[in-house]
Amino acid sequence: MRSIPRSIFTALAAAMGLSLAACAAAPPPAPNAPAAPGDARAATPPPAPLPEEEAFAVRGTLKDEWLPLLKQTPFNPKSALVPPVPAGVPAPPAACEAFARRAPVAPARACGDAQGALDALDAALAEDDAARRDARLAGVETCAGLEAGLARALRAELAPVACGDAIAAPFLEAPPATLKGDLYQVLLGLTLSARLARTATEPPALRPPYDQQRVLAFTKGPLFAWVTDQARAIEDLGRLGVELPFYAKGIVAVESGRADMRLVEAVRSAPLPDAMRKDAELSNVYYAELDQLLEPWKTRGRDAALVGLRELSSVGVLRDPRVDGARAMLSRLYGGRRVDALDALELPPLPEAAAPSSGAERLAARLPTYYAGRLLPADAAARPELLRVLLGRGVPLQHRAALRTAQLSPEARLLYARARLELGRLYWRAVDFDQATALLTAWPEGTPRSPEATMLLALALGLRNGPEDAALMMRRAPLAGLGLGDVAALDWVARAKPASPYAGIAAYDAALIKQIAAPQGADARYWSDVAARFREAQALLTGPLAQAAEERARAADEVARTAR
Repeated sequence: MRSIPRSIFTALAAAMGLSLAACAAAPPPAPNAPAAPGDARAATPPPAPLPEEEAFAVRGTLKDEWLPLLKQTPFNPKSALVPPVPAGVPAPPAACEAFARRAPVAPARACGDAQGALDALDAALAEDDAARRDARLAGVETCAGLEAGLARALRAELAPVACGDAIAAPFLEAPPATLKGDLYQVLLGLTLSARLARTATEPPALRPPYDQQRVLAFTKGPLFAWVTDQARAIEDLGRLGVELPFYAKGIVAVESGRADMRLVEAVRSAPLPDAMRKDAELSNVYYAELDQLLEPWKTRGRDAALVGLRELSSVGVLRDPRVDGARAMLSRLYGGRRVDALDALELPPLPEAAAPSSGAERLAARLPTYYAGRLLPADAAARPELLRVLLGRGVPLQHRAALRTAQLSPEARLLYARARLELGRLYWRAVDFDQATALLTAWPEGTPRSPEATMLLALALGLRNGPEDAALMMRRAPLAGLGLGDVAALDWVARAKPASPYAGIAAYDAALIKQIAAPQGADARYWSDVAARFREAQALLTGPLAQAAEERARAADEVARTAR
C-alpha cells in the first residue's frame, strides 16, 4: 500500500505540537559521560603474505549465473493497453512537444533488409544533436528491415525521461500487427516510467513567516492533499509495472522507487515552525518521530528501487542514468547501508577503446544495453574489439549466454572478467565475482597470466562470499558473518617480490574491503589493522589515491580510539 492515510499527517501535526510542548518543559539533559578509551595498542606490522598457491586458492563452489529464457510473448494489437494518466501526474514538459510532433528524415539508403536497417540506425545514432538524431530515428521507423516498434522505443529511451509517454503512447494507441509482445511491454514500461518520473517533483511551498499555526495548517492542508495525490498516482503506475517482465519491469520499478523516495524527502523538507527550527534538540525530536512515521514508506521505495536494479543487472546494464539515480537516492536515504560502497575500489587502468571499425562496434558504443542485446549478434561478443566497446555501457544477457561456451582469447577473457567485476560492484552481485574468478583461474595453458589479470583475480577473490545482491546487502548490513573480506590474494599482490605494478591499488583495495566488511562491534585492534593497511597503501601510491588512503587511515584511527 503506497497511499498515505490522513492519520499520518494528523500524527505529524501532533508530533509538532507535542514536541514543542514537551521540550519546552523538559529540564536540560545531563551531560554525556565521556566514552571509554579504546584499545590504544599500536597495530602489529602487516603479516607476510601467504604463498601464492595458498593465497589464490579458490575455496567452495563458484556460482553460475541463472539466465532467464527470453521468450516471445503472444501479442494481439487489439488488446494493447494504454493506461490513462492518473490524477496528480503533471503533463509532459513543453520540450516534449517537439519529440511528439517531430517530422521524420528518411534514411539516405534503402533499408528494407536487416543490414540496411542497421546501417540506417547507425547513421541516425551518429548524430550528436538530439533533435536531428530523433528526426533520423523517426525516419528509421519506416525501415522494413527493423522490427516494428524498436526505433520508436529507442526514441523514447534517448529523449528526456519525462517525455517517454509523449513518444511511446501514441504508437501504442494504434500498434502495428507485427509488433512483438516484448517490445510492446518495453514501450508500455517507457510510458509508465515517464509518468512516474514526473511525480513528486513540485511540492507545494509555504512562504514565511513560519509560525506554528500557519505551518500546521499548511501541513494538514496543501501538503497533505499533494502527497495523497502523488502517492496514489505512484501506487497506480507501480502496480501496472509489476506485471511487466525483464527490462520493462526494471525501468518502471526504478522510477517507482525513486518517486516514493522523493515523496519522503518532500515531507522531510517541509517547513518547521520557527520555534522548533531554532531549537536543535526540539527539531531532532521532531525528525526522529517523523522518520519513524516515514519508515514504511521509505522501505517501499527502497524495495521497488532494488527490484528495478535486480532486473537491470540481469539485462547487463553498466552505465545508465536510471541506475545512477536509484543508487544515489538509496545511498542518500540509507547512508549506513551504502549501495555505492564498492565504487571506491580501484581497478587497473582500462586502456582507451580504439575507434570503432565496424557498424556493430559503433552501435555497441551508442545503443543502450537492452537494445544492443536485441540487435547485435551474440557470438560477436567473443571478439575483444566488440567486448571492449560493450564495457562502456553493458554486456547484454544474450551476449553473456554466448560467452559461456565461447573459446576466449586471453585478451577477451581479461575484458570479460573485468566486465563481471564491474557488474558485481555496481549491483553487489556475488555471482559476478564468482564468474570473474572462474574466468581468471581457467587461464589458457601456455600463456602466462598478466599482472593485470592477477590483480583482478585477487580482487575477485577478496569480494567473494558476500551478499547475493544489493537487496540482501541493504537489508542485512553491516556485513557481519557474510564472508566478504578474504584479502589474502590482494595481500600477496601488494607485498610480492619483485613488486607488482599494481601493488599500491592491491593494498588499497584490501584495506577498503576490510573497512566495508567490518563486523558489527569490531574492536580497536580490527580498526587499527585497517588503518595500518591504508598507510601501507599510501606508501605505495601517489596523487589523489595516496591522499584518500591517508584520510581513510585517519578515520580508521579515530574509530579505533573510540572502539571498546
